[in-house]
Amino acid sequence: MLPLTQVKVMTGVGATLVVLCSIFIGVFPLIFNTIVDKMLVIREDSDTFEAFVTPPIPIYMQFWLFNVTNPEEIRFNGAKPVLEQVGPYTYEEVRVKYAFDWSKEGTVSYLQNKSYIFSPELSGERRESDLITSINVLMVLASHVFQGRQDLISSTIWTQLEASLDLFETHEAGDILFYGYDLPAFNFDFSGLGNLVPKLDETEGWSGTLADVMDQMGFQDVPQVVLDNKLALLLGVNNTDDKVYEVKTGSDGMGDFMNIQSWNGSSTLHYWKGEGAQYCNMINGTDGSQYPPRLTRDSVLRIYTSELCRSLYLTYEKDLYHHGIPVYRYVPPREVLEDPEVNHDNLCYCVPDRDHCLGAGMLSLQPCLGLPLVLSTPHFYQGDEKELAKLVGLNPTKSEHETTIDVEPRTGVAMYAAKKMQLNIPLKRYGNLPSFKNVPEVIFPILWVNESANVDADMSQEVRNAVFVPFVVVDAICGSLIAVGALLLVLSGFRFLHIKRSAEQDKL
Repeated sequence: MLPLTQVKVMTGVGATLVVLCSIFIGVFPLIFNTIVDKMLVIREDSDTFEAFVTPPIPIYMQFWLFNVTNPEEIRFNGAKPVLEQVGPYTYEEVRVKYAFDWSKEGTVSYLQNKSYIFSPELSGERRESDLITSINVLMVLASHVFQGRQDLISSTIWTQLEASLDLFETHEAGDILFYGYDLPAFNFDFSGLGNLVPKLDETEGWSGTLADVMDQMGFQDVPQVVLDNKLALLLGVNNTDDKVYEVKTGSDGMGDFMNIQSWNGSSTLHYWKGEGAQYCNMINGTDGSQYPPRLTRDSVLRIYTSELCRSLYLTYEKDLYHHGIPVYRYVPPREVLEDPEVNHDNLCYCVPDRDHCLGAGMLSLQPCLGLPLVLSTPHFYQGDEKELAKLVGLNPTKSEHETTIDVEPRTGVAMYAAKKMQLNIPLKRYGNLPSFKNVPEVIFPILWVNESANVDADMSQEVRNAVFVPFVVVDAICGSLIAVGALLLVLSGFRFLHIKRSAEQDKL
């Protein structure tokens, strides 16, 4: 081959390698994104559908119950409650989606069954048979009904309630949470005294279980948990569904992938009636297990889960590594649960009006559950300092009590998630109810829970192989070829200069 021809070949090959490999490195992310998008789309025949139906990652619910150590002092002397956190009681949460409806283009509707199985191995020394002294939720709820009533029937019924129930009762942890403890029989039938007080004739038949009494009083659709004559905080929750969800499948674009379009047949909630209710009733984002791919540090993660009775959002906090995989950590900014008088976006959560707003970190569940319960951050983390000061035994910390989600940004997969909340009930002083005459007024903690999922090392390696190895291989191969191409260009340049100098010397 002639020397000049060698130069041309070396230059052509080198330039081709450099240009083509540089272009491929530039377009490979687009090719990869297209492949990921096709893999993520929810379809019955997709490779990822099984993981959509039943998450392959174990999900755990950890409960910490608040044991009341000074019940008598609280009831009779108005003492500051002294609480002892007991837990965790760890349950494996099994989720199964079913009853799929694909009739609407770009979305799928489904029900999701949740069941909870106690895990002794993950509960340490804690057992469901542990005895816990806690506030009697039924009695506190009843106090909200009977407070201020001075009529004879109400006073007589309350006297019987006081005889049958205590403001603080001791039961096994498992019964408090899921299984329920038996309620006593009640006797509110004072019709025998009707000849003396005619109005008492109305109480005829008001005796037996709580369900019997409610039936005789004319209540319609007595709840199943009442029919069972048991009381537990989560009675009737185990092995049930959470109404119908409709979510985006990603078939018409990944920008709103897995976003909830409707829940329980509606695209909005109808709980909140206050100022700016349209904002508070929005159903935004996903259920927290998956997000649209290609997240950035400026992305805002939006979540809706029915037990929160509202949507939340999380913002970027920092970069981390999860078993060697780069992830972004997102946390709820303080303003999400800020005092409504500080963040006016939260005024619509004031129940029944602005004069009854709760402090920072708290949300009334009255519109959602029909019960005067309060949801808050655990230990009132970033919450109302005044309420925190009314209690002994709480110690809010960021590491223990903050909700966090770690997401692999290219795919939007949550590698670690911990959703944390606390259930409370308002304890108030009512002069006409003996058990409540002296109690302190406080948002009384019952328990707090951490619902978490963590992708283990083996599955993280699978994610790493699928998401990062292709880029490493492409960068390595193309980088090597670019280096070879560049070397050929350099050599061809030197070869050309050598040929040129030789030709000039031959002329001389």
